[in-house]
Amino acid sequence: IQDGLIEAVGEELSVPQAVRSIDCAGKFAVPGLFDSHTHLSMLTLRSDEQVRSVFSDFVRRGVTQVRDVGGPLDVIGALSRRTDSEALVGPEIFYTGPMLEQNPLTWADRNVILPGFTVAIDTPADVDRVLQELNLDGAQLVKTFGRIDKQTYQYLLQEAERLSLRVVHDPGGLFFHRIPMDEALDWGVTSIEHAKAPWPVVLRDDLREEHDRLLAQNADQATQTNFNMRMLSLGLASISSERVNWLADKMYEKNAYLCPTLYVFEFMNNAVMEEVGEYFVRELAARGVRMLVGQDGTNPDGVFNEMLRLRECGLSEVEILRGATIYPAQWLRVEDRLGAIAPGRQANLIAVDADPLADIANMKQVHLVVHRGRIIDQ
Repeated sequence: IQDGLIEAVGEELSVPQAVRSIDCAGKFAVPGLFDSHTHLSMLTLRSDEQVRSVFSDFVRRGVTQVRDVGGPLDVIGALSRRTDSEALVGPEIFYTGPMLEQNPLTWADRNVILPGFTVAIDTPADVDRVLQELNLDGAQLVKTFGRIDKQTYQYLLQEAERLSLRVVHDPGGLFFHRIPMDEALDWGVTSIEHAKAPWPVVLRDDLREEHDRLLAQNADQATQTNFNMRMLSLGLASISSERVNWLADKMYEKNAYLCPTLYVFEFMNNAVMEEVGEYFVRELAARGVRMLVGQDGTNPDGVFNEMLRLRECGLSEVEILRGATIYPAQWLRVEDRLGAIAPGRQANLIAVDADPLADIANMKQVHLVVHRGRIIDQ
């Protein structure tokens, strides 16, 4: 490792005697991890000392990059610049800025405590203004959420592509998605958030026809809630396995990823939603859909808890590790710099005490972290 980059990898290397050597015999090396679904701006509601502590904890655990998918542009942009300049020891932040949808904003209450957490894009002119702000601030991504009409959404995708901004899509609540994930996939979106996202798309034919009719009629909130409760009472019985297979094949063909954020189920107290979400992950992964590891929070341990949840859904250790290393690097188009231990890559890596390919829980046994070529004290 030299000047923050991996210079060479091998068993028999000619290394100058003056170079510092660290004995990691019997350890297992893994590229620095990505957490692909964070909301780090929430940390700024705490003291700066607490922000520094949490950011440092991410790195000490080996999380050297995050995909931050919702927060005020000025807040998350400032955090990103502090980590880039190393004024703040923390993961590199690939960020979206605010969550974008049309009025009324689902997360408007967040704007009370963090102004700009979610922003309305009611017209193409709004899209132009917001995307230009993202681009000028250095955002690499766009987060779309919930309620957007299709014409505005397609215009957003067109402009995001022109500005080289990658789009992350969360379809919204349980049902009644204005931009369902299958349509987003058809229009070129390749990152879908949350394990519940497929549900409206894979309902049984009779239920899907009813759902789509209510959606087209713009059914009132009471009618929508009644439908939601019926689907929760049916659970897995509401789902067409043929539609799940169809959706999995579409995702595979479109080279799309799912970031299921299973860890959030630990805080939701909804056993049916958890069962359905885990079913989708299990079935989609079995048909080759790639999963990104993301926690939907700010917990430095969240990515490891998500790994354990993915293992419970049948993913292999190697697929889980790919979902936290090379897959997000590929989606972000930075695989030439991150996601692997190879010459020319940034020197972000972890040495763990036991083989994570034998048990993904071993990722918590961190022996050593190298971040930007520097050793991080444990």
